Amino acid sequence: MKRFIFVVAAIVLGCSAVSAQQKGDIYFGGMTGITIQTTTAGGGETAAGFAIQPEFGGFVAKNCKLGISAGYAISGGIHTFTLTPNFSYYVRLCDNVYYTPGIEAGLAMAAAGGATAAGIGVGLQLFTMEFRPTKHFGFTASLASLNFVAMEVAAFSFDLGVNPTVGVRYYF
Repeated sequence: MKRFIFVVAAIVLGCSAVSAQQKGDIYFGGMTGITIQTTTAGGGETAAGFAIQPEFGGFVAKNCKLGISAGYAISGGIHTFTLTPNFSYYVRLCDNVYYTPGIEAGLAMAAAGGATAAGIGVGLQLFTMEFRPTKHFGFTASLASLNFVAMEVAAFSFDLGVNPTVGVRYYF
């Protein structure tokens, strides 16, 4: 047991040298998770699904991240593809833990039952955290978000707070 505590202490002390996000840092990563959506069109249906979202970006100023992501989700028989630029601000909570609220806006395409539609979407990440145990790796978790998607066929999707996702990032 003493060895285990010694190893954990050595890892924590070795990781404490990671500083705040600096201008010029570039990363590649992605997120995956579950989605639960309530749609106001068609009688207000609720559906659960799965989403995956690779992302690339960098820091344009100290603690200010600008990125772009391409996402795919399936929920209730509806396949959705999104392409969204995003912005996050990193607030350091303790040594390697950051609160990273953000906003994203972009294009959305959906297909269901042979019909396709395109539209726009806006998202606000209210409770997103990142843990950076080393200089090159970060682990993210998003627990609460507010999203709105408007499609050309007058279908609106609005969901609040039920989009838990986890992800990993590699910093160059």
